[in-house]
Amino acid sequence: MTEDPTRASAEALGLVREITRGAGHEIRNALNGIAVNVEVVRSRLARVEGGKDLLTFADNAASQVGVANAITEGLFAFMGCVLSAQAAGTLRAITTGSGGNRLELMIYGDQADSLVSAIKRFGELAGVGVEQRDGRVILSLSSEGKRPSQRMS
Repeated sequence: MTEDPTRASAEALGLVREITRGAGHEIRNALNGIAVNVEVVRSRLARVEGGKDLLTFADNAASQVGVANAITEGLFAFMGCVLSAQAAGTLRAITTGSGGNRLELMIYGDQADSLVSAIKRFGELAGVGVEQRDGRVILSLSSEGKRPSQRMS
C-alpha cells in the first residue's frame, strides 16, 4: 500500500506545528518563572539598605525577559504561519537581484493582524525586514548579513 505524499506531508506539518507549540509553551513557562523571580528580587532589594543600587540590574533583567518573550512569540507566530502557508501552497522563497533573499507568505483570517504584529516585532529584534501588503507578509534578509530597511504599514 502506497501512502499519499500530500497527506503524509500535511501530517508531518501538523506534527511540526504541535512540537513547535509545545516548545513555545515551555519557553514561555521558563521566561515567566524568571520574570516572577526578578520581581521577588526587586521587591526585596527595595527593602534592603544599599539594595536600591542593584535595582538597575533587576530592571535590566526584567527588560530582557520582555525582549525574549517578544522574540519567542514572534518566532512561534512566524513558524505557525510558515507551516500554514507551506500546507496551503502559498509560501514562496525569492532570491533578489541584489543578492538578498525574501520569504513571502500569505496570512489571512481573524488572527492575521496579531500574527503580523508579532512577526514584525520579531523581525525588528532579529534584524529581518518585514513588509506587509494586503494578505502577504514579506520577510527580507540581505546576503551580507546587514539588516535590511524595514517598511511597516
